[in-house]
Amino acid sequence: MIGRQVENGGNGIGAKEEVAYTQNCTGVMGVCQNATVRRLLPVECERLMGFPDNHTRIPWKGKPEDECPDAPRYKACGNSMCVNVMAWIGHRIEEAEKYFASYSNLNKENYVENN
Repeated sequence: MIGRQVENGGNGIGAKEEVAYTQNCTGVMGVCQNATVRRLLPVECERLMGFPDNHTRIPWKGKPEDECPDAPRYKACGNSMCVNVMAWIGHRIEEAEKYFASYSNLNKENYVENN
């Protein structure tokens, strides 16, 4: 992240080489290429979010999708949640529901047997 202190990584634990910073509206992501820093392209942001390439390139204000400016594409990525994280949370919720449903059914069976 351009202009971000190394010690200000995620959860205040500092930067990790193998993990990308969280994208936000005020930060500027960059990539070092040929000893210079450049901004991430919208397609690179999409990939970080787990989206297919050009997922955010849509018709915009009457213009065709191939004329979609970068700003709304960056905004769409910034307002989104990572696909793999949302899938993981969904699976955990599903497992919790199964667990509590089986626990609830056991209590109902015990109640019927004892009464």
